[in-house]
Amino acid sequence: MGLFCSNGSYMKFGLFHSIQLPDPKQQVKYYKDALAQAQHAERLGFDSVWITEHHFSRHGIVSATLSLLAYLAAVTNSIRLGTGVTVLPFHNPIQLAEEVATVDLLSDGRLDFGAGRGFQWGEFHKLNIPMEEASRRFEETMEVLNKAWTSTEPFDHAGEFWRFNDMTVQPKPVQLPHPPIFVAASSEASVNRVARNDWNLMIGQGEPFAQVEEQIQFYKGALAEAGHEYAEERVVVARAMYTAPTLPQSRQDTEAPFMWFKQTGQEVGAPRDNNVELLPEEYRAYRGRFTRDVSFNYDEMYENVMLFGTPDDLTTRIKDLEKSGVDKIIFFINFGGIEHQKVLDSLDLFAKEVMPNFGA
Repeated sequence: MGLFCSNGSYMKFGLFHSIQLPDPKQQVKYYKDALAQAQHAERLGFDSVWITEHHFSRHGIVSATLSLLAYLAAVTNSIRLGTGVTVLPFHNPIQLAEEVATVDLLSDGRLDFGAGRGFQWGEFHKLNIPMEEASRRFEETMEVLNKAWTSTEPFDHAGEFWRFNDMTVQPKPVQLPHPPIFVAASSEASVNRVARNDWNLMIGQGEPFAQVEEQIQFYKGALAEAGHEYAEERVVVARAMYTAPTLPQSRQDTEAPFMWFKQTGQEVGAPRDNNVELLPEEYRAYRGRFTRDVSFNYDEMYENVMLFGTPDDLTTRIKDLEKSGVDKIIFFINFGGIEHQKVLDSLDLFAKEVMPNFGA
């Protein structure tokens, strides 16, 4: 649903969807609940649903995001479908190009392609991919994807990690020249790379509210310096969201499941024995996140990172984000085994009491 912001642009709301595994015996239920939540969001007028990719951990059990999105393409009609994000170093770029184009075709051109280089040491380690190669693998895969989607003649590719000969990829995406590309980035160097390549920007759910505006302004400046233009919907901001009639209920319903989600993120993300020196230099910013004594403060996150609270609280915070230049927010709603009905109730309350505050 596109809702008018006070500046005359459209505010769009979507889902940043994940499936975790608090109870190892309930994976079927968790999948069915998450898919039902996405379909419910479409009925309520949400604009998009983005599916996260994780491997080898109960922290996230969607390892085949495009397969899941192909299913959603068949059971939805209008909601846009996104990868949030595809971890490019883990994928054969030609196979990925084919799968992305297939989902774009099946959905009648509703796919948004979110991409990232990955950051969880355990995933790289288990796949025997050196993290030092992550950025180079990311850039080479993006180069191959662009060729695969746009080339009208067979092409060759001879890169550091991949070689392809006389290549022609079918099917082609429905959206031309390809689905919109959103790249997850936070550091100045990574945002500069996004802007230089004229990609759209995805801001992660862990960035404090105050930092979101700084990143958007930096991205705008970097785009201009690279000779590209900023426009509406070029930035999507992810944020954990839950709304309830009272503040105490919003805290009671979310604290245990959200803290479970944060803590289990360490299981696959942290290097072995929390030896952060195993993280290469380009991941230096993550070393503090994965130290042995790291802890998470729910109260601090409640105030500075998450959109938890009453509908009035969320309206105020979203209007602040709007003033920062945000016009597209995707909500992380399904965390830590939170009760399915509570998720649906939160979506209903948001649609009823928050969305109208951003109407014409």
